[in-house]
Amino acid sequence: MNTMEHCHVFQRVYAWCQFNLRVHMAGKFPISVDMREQRSGVTQILERSQVVSVEYAELAVGDFVLSHDVVLERKEATDMINSIIDKRIFGQVAQMKATYSRPIILIEGDVFNTRSAINPDALRGALSWLTVIEGVGLLYSRSAAETASFIEVATRHAQEGLGYEISLRGSKPKDLAVLAQFAVEGLPGCGPGTAKKLLGHFGSAERVFAATVEEMCAVKGIGRKTADQIRELLAFNVARS
Repeated sequence: MNTMEHCHVFQRVYAWCQFNLRVHMAGKFPISVDMREQRSGVTQILERSQVVSVEYAELAVGDFVLSHDVVLERKEATDMINSIIDKRIFGQVAQMKATYSRPIILIEGDVFNTRSAINPDALRGALSWLTVIEGVGLLYSRSAAETASFIEVATRHAQEGLGYEISLRGSKPKDLAVLAQFAVEGLPGCGPGTAKKLLGHFGSAERVFAATVEEMCAVKGIGRKTADQIRELLAFNVARS
């Protein structure tokens, strides 16, 4: 990145911070919207939003800037098809990725139900390329109102996060014996069968967790590699990571 590009990024982040300060007291999340989107039904809805505060600007990239690193390009189904056919989408994606670390394309309408003659396999290939190869997020909506709702939710997530921690595992069973197996199944290489073998040998989850590599290897079906992985996990110091 050259000096001019650094200046451009700095100016964009600075302007974003200034706008953020202006709307902070209103309790809304600030977003920058491209001037050309003023004619869409989406912005008319967002202007009445209790979640986001809209500021119009001539954006060089994307249609909606949701945070300093998240940009969203809105495409109606027909426009999405046309941008694939005329290859415009490739340049747009390159620009979005060069400027923002988390680009999103929101497709409004059913791209598989237009009057376009594009081959469905070519369309699927383009959509797959966007997500799998380019790492661009894809969202789909059925209407301008749904698009506006998506933008509100995405903006909250981009600026505030989820707001709570997600459990990595499902709901816990009530029965203590089942709960002990549930706990041991959380260890590396421990499915239901392995967990039952360990509990049957050691008698409790506490003793399983305290077992040495050699003691675990004494259990039928537990190899050295699995035992090493279990001990490595149990000894891992999260505070130092």
